[in-house]
Amino acid sequence: MDKLKILFMGTPEFGATILYALATAPHLEVTGVVTQPDRPAGRKNQLSPPPVKVAAQELGLPLMQVERLRNPAVQAQLLEFSAGAEIFVVAAFGLILSVAVLNMPRLGCINVHGSLLPEYRGASPVAQAILDGKTETGVTIMLMEKGLDTGPMLSKVAIPIEPEDTQPSLMDKLAKSGATLLLDTLPRWVAGQIIPEKQDDTYASITGIIKKEYGLIDWNKTVASIVCMIRAYYPWPGTYTFWQGQNLKIIGATAFQEKVAESATPGTVLLARVEGKECVLIATGKGWLAPRELQLPGKKAIPALEFVKGQRAIIGARLGDGQEA
Repeated sequence: MDKLKILFMGTPEFGATILYALATAPHLEVTGVVTQPDRPAGRKNQLSPPPVKVAAQELGLPLMQVERLRNPAVQAQLLEFSAGAEIFVVAAFGLILSVAVLNMPRLGCINVHGSLLPEYRGASPVAQAILDGKTETGVTIMLMEKGLDTGPMLSKVAIPIEPEDTQPSLMDKLAKSGATLLLDTLPRWVAGQIIPEKQDDTYASITGIIKKEYGLIDWNKTVASIVCMIRAYYPWPGTYTFWQGQNLKIIGATAFQEKVAESATPGTVLLARVEGKECVLIATGKGWLAPRELQLPGKKAIPALEFVKGQRAIIGARLGDGQEA
C-alpha cells in the first residue's frame, strides 16, 4: 500500500509534536514542512528558529519558511515545493491560508485545532479555555475552508483541564492527544470511512491574538478569575500589576476563598499566617490570592515570601495602576 504523502504546516511546539508523530508513522510520508521565519527572542533579541523548523531539521525534511501566503510569487513557490503532496496538514501554523493554497492538494487541507469546535475558534483557544475556568477542552480534526476554523469536523477528543494546568502544560496534552487522533483519522478519512460533520455556528465563539496588555491584573475581580488569568497567560504575556510605579510580575498563585484575614481594599498586600505557615496574600474583589513568585524589572523571579521580606514596604501597600493608595 502506498504511503499517504503529506505537506505539514506549523510553527510552535504544538506543531512540532504533531510533525514528529506524522514523520514517524509507517503509513505516512511527510514530503516537506512549511513554517514561519526565525524571530527575535530572549533579552538579547537573537534570532530563534520556531520549534517546527528545529523538528524538520532533526528529521531531515525539506523546509520552507514564509512570512505570509498572500503573495502570488510565494504561492507559486509553495505549489512547486508541495508537488507530490496529496494533503496538507496544518497545526498552529499562525498564518491564514488563502483559497488558492487550500485548493492546492488533491485531498484538501486538514487542521488540528486545540478546542472542541465550534467553541473557541481562532488564535488562542487553549489560553481562553483556561481563562474561562473550563474543566474540559479538546482537539478537533477538521477540513479547512475559507472561514476561520469553520470547516466540517472529522473527529474530536475531549481532554480534562486540571486545576494546575497552565497554557504550556495543557498545550502539551492537547498536542499529544491531537497527534494520536490525527494518525487514527487520516487513513479513515482517505478511505472514505468518515462523514464530515458540519459545525453548528450558533454555538461558535472566537478567540483573538493575545496582547501584552491583557496580562494587567484587575484586583477588583474574584480570586478565582485572577488565578485562571495567571495560568492562562503563563509564560506569555505573563500577569503583572504595579507597585511604586514599577511593573511587578506575578508568576503562579493559589486562591483562598475562606476568610484568612480581615477584609481589605482589593490589591492590598498582607503578610499572614495560614495553617501555621507564613505567607503573602493579596486582597481581591472576592477572596485572597497567594502569589508563588514575584519579579521586578531586571530582577530574577523569587518566592513571594522571600520577595516581601526583602521589600518590607510592600506590606500594607495597594497594588494597582502605578499609584499607591
